[in-house]
Parts: sequence; structure tokens; C-alpha cells
Amino acid sequence: MQENEIVDPSDILEQVTERLNESAKRLVPWFYGDMPEYYFRTHDREEQIKHLIALVSGMVREERQSMVLNSPCGTMVTHISPGEDMQGLAEVLGKYLDREIRIARIYSSRDDSIRLDTFLFGPQPLCAVDGAPMRDVLSRVRGGDVPLDAEETPAFERFLASATEDYVEKFESGRAVRHFRTCGCLKNRERVLAELEPEVHPGFDRISVAMTDPPRKGLLYRMVKVFAREGIPVDRIYSDRFEPEDGRTIAIMSFYLDRTRVDLPGDHERWQRLKRQLVLTKWFALHGLEALAEEDGWELGQVMLFQAACEFAHQFLIRRDIHAYTSTRILRAALKNRGVLDALMEYFDARFNPGRDGDRKIAVARKREAVREVLADVDDPIHRDVLTYMYKFFRFTLRTNYYLDHKLGLSFRLDPIILAPLPPKDRPFGIYCFHGPYSFAFQVRYRDMARGGVRVVRTWSQEHFEVESNRLFDEVTKLARAQQFKNKDIPEGGSKAVILLGPEAEIDLAVRSMVDSFLDLLVPDGDGAIVDYLGREELIFLGPDENITPEHILWIAARAEMRGYKWPSAFMSSKPGAGIAHKEYGVTSEGVIVFADELLRTLGIDPKTQPFTVKLTGGPAGDVASNVMKILMREYGDNARIVAMSDGHGAAHDPDGLDHAELLRLIESGLRASDFDRARLTGEGAFVASAEEPGGLRVRNELHNTVLADLFIPSGGRPDTINMTNWRQFLRRDGTPSARGIVEGANIFISAEARHELELSGVFVVPGPSANKTGVICSSYEILAGLILNTEEFLGIKDDYVRQLLDILRARARAEARLLMREFKLAGGKRTITELSYELSESINSLGDHVAGILESTVDRVADDPHLCDVLHAYCPAVLVERYGDRVIDRLPRPHQLALVAAFVSAKMLYAEGLGWADRLVSIRDVREVVFSYLEEEKRVAALVAEVRACGLDQAEVIAEILDYAGRKHLTLHRLGLE
Repeated sequence: MQENEIVDPSDILEQVTERLNESAKRLVPWFYGDMPEYYFRTHDREEQIKHLIALVSGMVREERQSMVLNSPCGTMVTHISPGEDMQGLAEVLGKYLDREIRIARIYSSRDDSIRLDTFLFGPQPLCAVDGAPMRDVLSRVRGGDVPLDAEETPAFERFLASATEDYVEKFESGRAVRHFRTCGCLKNRERVLAELEPEVHPGFDRISVAMTDPPRKGLLYRMVKVFAREGIPVDRIYSDRFEPEDGRTIAIMSFYLDRTRVDLPGDHERWQRLKRQLVLTKWFALHGLEALAEEDGWELGQVMLFQAACEFAHQFLIRRDIHAYTSTRILRAALKNRGVLDALMEYFDARFNPGRDGDRKIAVARKREAVREVLADVDDPIHRDVLTYMYKFFRFTLRTNYYLDHKLGLSFRLDPIILAPLPPKDRPFGIYCFHGPYSFAFQVRYRDMARGGVRVVRTWSQEHFEVESNRLFDEVTKLARAQQFKNKDIPEGGSKAVILLGPEAEIDLAVRSMVDSFLDLLVPDGDGAIVDYLGREELIFLGPDENITPEHILWIAARAEMRGYKWPSAFMSSKPGAGIAHKEYGVTSEGVIVFADELLRTLGIDPKTQPFTVKLTGGPAGDVASNVMKILMREYGDNARIVAMSDGHGAAHDPDGLDHAELLRLIESGLRASDFDRARLTGEGAFVASAEEPGGLRVRNELHNTVLADLFIPSGGRPDTINMTNWRQFLRRDGTPSARGIVEGANIFISAEARHELELSGVFVVPGPSANKTGVICSSYEILAGLILNTEEFLGIKDDYVRQLLDILRARARAEARLLMREFKLAGGKRTITELSYELSESINSLGDHVAGILESTVDRVADDPHLCDVLHAYCPAVLVERYGDRVIDRLPRPHQLALVAAFVSAKMLYAEGLGWADRLVSIRDVREVVFSYLEEEKRVAALVAEVRACGLDQAEVIAEILDYAGRKHLTLHRLGLE
């Protein structure tokens, strides 16, 4: 343009209009001749005009520009792009990984010159059942215009109520009926349905993929990437989500293939390879190892396998050097050594592929040697360490579900020898490892028959995930070991499962993936799809822990039954209704308060007659904390002054004691500590803080250290909250503790090292394996009932069973608490309560293992031994014996019976007679003789005590106490010829 040239806007307008008209004259006929028929069925006239205007003005076709149209409300976006391959579509979808795509309509023109992609983001309103579009569709249904059988009509109408407004407004009868019937096929189904349907329209095949509970974000992106990698072009794509009455979202996706561009026979390996990957997309997490699929042609399943291997290597190498073995460096080591990965894959395939021909042992030995050779050639020591641990992961896996056709995640049963050089006596009995969608998990157990909770650890950022990932295996092992000490009263040993979620993870998907892949390895495989190096069946009992909801519990129990687990009602405890919900009955807290009572008395406080102060972590919505507060109020009334509580959302403090009525209001409403009514505060310096307020997070995190109290009861919080870096914060400036006693209601809230330092500073600590043991005892009794009763039978006795069980729990806690306090006093300050607690647990477990071993080798059938039958009945709540005592003898699995007897009599002897006495006897006499001599003399002493109390002597009670304290020891020694 020349300087000072005057532009005539009307002239410019004329030129623009002329050019647009010329473009429109070419484009509009092309558009109506080349866009697929279904585009016009699903887009009204106004939408078509908008798209044409964008095509013309954006010069998409002529100059290969791209246009993006956003709706004013931001819930719909349309991309109009030059025709590209599937990778181009993946790049478009990659822009919306943080959005939930509820509806997708993707079209390519017949000449591939443009692609038009429309996405509707969630939430999308469901179609109003009384709206005009729904009334119009229903009239067509009832008028017979929709190809349905008459009996299907009511269910079809319910299906339409689960659809979005957009779906009903764009109603197409054949498509809707197909979706309706697909939804019916998905009922109670977790696996992904993928089908290839040839010639659904002239010249077109259709691939349909459907699933319940789809990932909220990124699902279509993952699927399109699979098509792109496999070189399979897709002409049209539709994706819809439905919200049926049961609350389980259903996603249905349809991919239309032009047969002139791709021929995909249903029996061809190319389709089978594509299908294997499509059904995994629900459970696949985006990861840097996807480069193996992008660049080397690996399948998603192989990528998932090495994701698991990298995560496993990280767990064990991070202990060596937290900086050298980060997740990023482990990923780099894998990608830099792809030849080693190929060798590892071949080795894994030789070990576990059930369809492999030839001598497996020879093949495994050959592939193992090949791995060792390529590992020796890796120069970088960090890379070599990483790859070596991947090899160990494959080498010490005994059972895996990798080669199952249908799976919700990956699972591996590992040989504990992988922990060498850890001494065998310190290794767990069994280790399971799980890889799921943005999740990784372990289950560790210390006996063949063991029980323990499943907890979920959520993370909110990649940094948070790295911190939790660095300690995952250590955490689950510590928890399982603590559970082993805690489970001394019951037949099951200790176990624990921890599922770690990444920031993108969805908790329901992760829990289902872990549990179902667990069942893959527990339920006998009749098809030979699992190559088994373990060689025996394993019995697993689970229970709920942090972030496991009642809905999870019900699903886990139902899934175990559906999968054919031998004792499905015993697989998961605390089932709503048919189980014993820990929070509802306060089963853990009942034991915590018993230990608190005995500890207060040791501190010189009679809680029944004297006021005392308590601070705790865990708020009014928590299981243990809420019930601790309720039981304190129930047992001690105004004497119990709860001066501080904190939870994830905030904290409340009142030196005069938090108002009991207000605490009960929060508990009954499931509210948070920060919801405490400030008007109910009375003490000087009292406050309520929210973690969302400035400074509130710091106050919440420090409150358990700074407030003064007689007792601290940690009832919630992450493991090792008090540790070697911060334990001194629990002390006052003069070095005295802010609480004289601690009763650990939460597992490993205090690290072992920090606990020891606190004890040296004068704190009396009752550790978790003693303090909170009654929760797991309750779960064991629930499992006991589940092994011999059906749901209706249990519900028929549940009220009596629970009432009697609560008495048993309090008695078990009281027996141990009194023994520990007595032994502590007798030690004269030379031993801590913690030391005594762990010694007691080890003694009971050791004696129990000894007794169980003897019984295993000498008892063929429990029913033939009246002494054992008596012990079994003595262990049970009275109502179970009265109604189903024969089943305890006849139906309870023999291993469970023997373990029950061993645990019960061992705990009974140690609690009654103290540390060391039983251990000395079994070292010099036959174990069976010692145990049954003691049980016989126990009955004799009980009869003598009753006789003395009934005789009317002035000192009858004193004599009875002496008999009860020393009679069993004396008579047992006499019976054994040791006196």
C-alpha cells in the first residue's frame, strides 16, 4: 500500500463478498455431496450453516487452515481441520485431557479434505422426561416406529431418561436401540466390550467399544492413539455417555471404517491386536513408556507390564539414593536400553506365556542367560541397577494375570526371597503387587492365612505422588508387620494392602482394578491361562481402611462371589447390613478407650472420679476419632475434657474442654473439626481453625504438639506424622512432654524411632498393635460368621452377636492392658510399655505358631477331639454356639480351626499368667501337654473360685482373688510334674 492511499471500505467489502461468494459456490455443493449422511442427521440446518461459514471464512479446504468454534457457555467446541491422519485427531483430543468429554461427533469428508470434530463437555443435562423432545420420541416408541419388542418398551424409556438432551434431540431410532441393548449387555460387567461388526452400512464396518464406569477424562484420546499407532483410519466416530438409575455411567463409542481404505477381517491377527489394546484403554495410564508403542510397535499390554516393572524398581532402589533413582531417571534408564527391554520381555514370555510351545525350562534358562548378557553390557551403573531390578521383578514373580484375555489391571504374586539379604525370619510370607489406572499397590502378609485392611492413599500433585511413592512399600510392610503384632488374638496373621493413586487417578477404578486382578490370582484358573510357580491355593481376607467406602465394600464382596471365590462372604469384612461396620459400632475405639482407662490409672488418675484432659487427631467424621469422643462421654461424662481435635480440614481447641453437645452434633452430622460452633468455646485462647484459611493449615498441623493434655490419642493421620525430624515439637520448652500418655488409636502415626525418643522424655506410650487391636479382632469374628453362615442366618442373630462381641472386645483389651501395666510397674522403669507390648505379641505369636504346628501334625479331624471342640466354642459368641455350634465344628475350614485354637489358648495363657511363664514350660514339656493341662486346670480353678464365693466366708473374695491369680500356674505345674 502506498503512503497516503485512501482505502474505500465499500470497495473492500465488495471484494471480500465476491471472494466469499465464489468460495461458497464451490464449497456448499461439495459440502452436501461429500459430508457423510449421518452428519446431516445429527446437525440441524443452523449448525450446518455455522460450519459452512467457518469453512468458507477460515479457508480450511483451500489453504488448509484450522478453525475452532467455541459455544458461548464453554461446554461445546468444534474443530474444523484439514483432513489428517488419526495422529492429527489425537493431537486435537490431547488439548482436552483436563476436560470430561461427554459427547463426541467426529466426521471426515469422503475425499478426506476436512475433518469436523464436535465435543460436548461435562456436565451435560439429562433430557427432561416431560420435555418436548422426550415426548416426541416416546410417542414414536409407543406408536411402533422404533424397532423394539413390546416387552422392551418400558426399559427403553428408562434408557432414554439416562441420555443427554443432545442425544434425544438428535434421536435416531436404530442407533438408540443398539445403544439400549448394549447397555443391557453391560449390566454387572466390569470388562470392556469390543466388537467388530462388518458391513453395518454399505462399504462400512463398525467397531463398537462399550464399558461401565469409564474414566472421566482422556478415554477417547487413548483409543484414538491406538488406532493411530496401528495405522487404521477411521471415517466417523461417535461417543456417548449415559447415566442409568444405578449410578454407573456407561460409555459407548462407535468407530466406522471405510472398507475401501482398510480391510479388517474378524479372525485376523490385526483385529485381535487392535481389540486387545482397545479393551485395556479403560485401565491404561498415560506414561512416558508409551514411546515403546509409538516408536517400537509395542502393544499397550506390554507397556503396562513395564510400567509395573519400573514402579517396582523405584520402590526398592529409592532406598539407596533418593536422587539417583527418581521415577524420571528410571524411565530414562528404560528408554535408553530398549534392547534390554526386548530381552526382558522375551524372558517374561518364556516364563509365563501359557501358549508357548516346547520345553519351558529350557526356554526360560536360555532367555535368562540372554538377559544376563545384555545387562552386563550396560555401562551406566544407575541404568544397570534399574534394569536388574526389572529382571528380579520378573524372576521372582510366581503367578501373574498378564496373559489372561480379560483383566482390569495387572497383578503379580511375588516370592519374598526377592527381599534378600533380609533374613528369612523377617521377610513377609507373601507379597502381591498390582498395577492399575494411575495407581500402584502392594498387599503384604506375614502368615499364610492373614487379614488386614485395604487403604487408599490419594495424591493431589505430581510432587505429592513422588513423596508417597518413595515410601509405598515401606509403608505397607510396616503396616502389615504392625498388623501381625496386633493380630495375636485371632487365627489370621497380619497383612495390609495400600493402593497409591496418582493425581489423575479415579479411586473407584483403582479399587476395582486392584481387587479384580487380585481375584485373578486367587480363584483357580480352569483354562490354564496362568502359569503357576506357587503351586497352591491361597486364602485372603480383606477389610476396609482409609478411603474405602461402603460402596467399595459391597462391590468387593459381590465381585468375590461373582468370580467364584471359595468364601466370598469372608473375603471383605465390615459389609453394610450383612457385616459389622466398624464406625457404626465403634469397635476399634472401644479397645482404645480401655487402654486409655488403664493408662490413666497408671498415671495416677481415676477417670471415673477425677477430671482428665485429652487431645486427639482425627475429626468428628472419622471412624476412630468420632467413636473415641462418644465413648469418652459415655463412660466418663464431664470428667472427660477433650481439649483439642484436628482433621484434614481444620482444628478446634478449648482448654476448658470442647462442648460435648456440640461435638455430638458434629459427629451425628458427619461434619468437620472446622465446623465447630465458635459460640460454644469458653476457655481462654480457645479457637476454631480451617485449613483453608491463612495460617490454618499450620495451626492444624501443630495442634497435637502444642496443646497440653493428660492423654494424646492419635486417631487419624498419615504414617510417621511424628518422626525423627519433628518429635521434639511434642515437648514443652522445659523438655517435659505436652501429654504424659499416648494411646495410639491410629496405625504407625509415630515412627518407631520417634516413639522411643518420646518414651525417653517421659511419655508413657501404648503402641498401635495393642491400643487399636479390637478393630481387627472384630473383623476376624465377622469372617468367622461369614465362613459358616449365609447372609440371612447372620442377620437373624446379628444384634445378639454384635452385643456379645463388643463384650469380648472389651475383655480382650482389658486383659492385655492390665498385663502391660502390671509388667511395666514390675519393671521399675527399666522397660517401656512399647517394649513390653511387642514382646507380648511376639510371645503369643511364637507360642501360637508352635501350637498350630503341633496341631497340624497330630489332628486329622477337629470334630474327633472334644478338648478342641470345647476351645472352639469357648472362643465364639454364645449365640453362635447356641444356634450353630455344630457348624463351628463341621463347616469351619480345618486350617482356620487349628489357627483359631492356637491363637486363643496362647493369648489366654500369656494374658493371665504374664510374660515368660508359658515360654519356659513349652521349652521343657510337650506343647500339647502344656496347653491342655493348663485348660483343664483353668476349669478347675474357675469351679474352685465359684465355690469359695458361694461359701459365705468372711475373706471369700480375698481367697478367690488369690486362687484366680496363682491357682492355674500352681495346678498346671503340679499336673506336669514340675512341683
